[in-house]
Amino acid sequence: MAVETVPYAEQMPIVPFDAPAGTWTLAVLPDTQNMADSFPAEYDRQTEWIVAHQKTHNIIFVAHEGDVVDNNTIRRQWENAQKSMRILTDASIPYALLPGNHDLGTDGTAQDRSTLLNDYFSADDYRHSEAFGLFETGKMENSWHHFTAPTGNYLLLALEFAPRNAVVDWADGIVAQNQDRKVIVVTHCHTYYDNTIYDWGKYGNAQKWAPKEYGIGKGGDANDGRNLWDKLLKKHQNIFLVLSGHVLKNGTGYTVGIGDHGQKTHQILANYQVAGEPHRPYGGGGYLRLMQFYPDGVTIQVKSYSPWLDQWLTTSDQQFTLKLA
Repeated sequence: MAVETVPYAEQMPIVPFDAPAGTWTLAVLPDTQNMADSFPAEYDRQTEWIVAHQKTHNIIFVAHEGDVVDNNTIRRQWENAQKSMRILTDASIPYALLPGNHDLGTDGTAQDRSTLLNDYFSADDYRHSEAFGLFETGKMENSWHHFTAPTGNYLLLALEFAPRNAVVDWADGIVAQNQDRKVIVVTHCHTYYDNTIYDWGKYGNAQKWAPKEYGIGKGGDANDGRNLWDKLLKKHQNIFLVLSGHVLKNGTGYTVGIGDHGQKTHQILANYQVAGEPHRPYGGGGYLRLMQFYPDGVTIQVKSYSPWLDQWLTTSDQQFTLKLA
């Protein structure tokens, strides 16, 4: 990747908190692959910024949307990612990660589910979660986490790219056991840039980068957005938020699904790597997503900020307000 000459903030920017008292923050890291490959200092800056602002912004949890690295088979990239994420662990900040297609197989093809993720991350990295569990012992591809926030008790599910049927069944059981908690689901690929969800049966390959176009998706044991909606998301009244990355073009998308109980499920795409313009330097600009949960329990302010460039994205698809009721 070419060396960027765009100016960046040499010192850690200190960002004042601009939300009502009692607000807490979920920090979201979409698609860090280019940083793990070519800009590790930028990746470090993201997690260092979270640590520096944990108390002032009341950052309670960090969710990674997958594509941790750009090429699963290159250990240097995993070493960079491990170093950056360890900054959170050393600061006792709980987080969850999951594999995207670039974390499986080789060269982003996800022709199989082999991954070096488990060589560099382990269950011990989740020791700061209030409670957590793994789908498979010793494997980090799928996990659940409990955390407590001013607006209630939460369950966060982190699910692999194109989750297998057994994983979806497991997730369904975990949510059923946690009906008293508000549920956030994070998976690498779910919402598309045109504000739909991935639906192979309806759109086929008209939706680019569809999970069922990849090797693991051609064998029948892989679920896309529509499958996940039908088998898991719409069934549970307490699932209110689905976060995903993966998609290029403008890298943003948003849709609201109405579930079996009349509940709203907000499904949001964020990927700061874009195809075409606007060009974002340093492999995506070092942006992360900040979701501020207001004390009214209804309002979520969504923002996009780069601690590397010390810049905000303020277009309506990058900065907006959700109403949960």
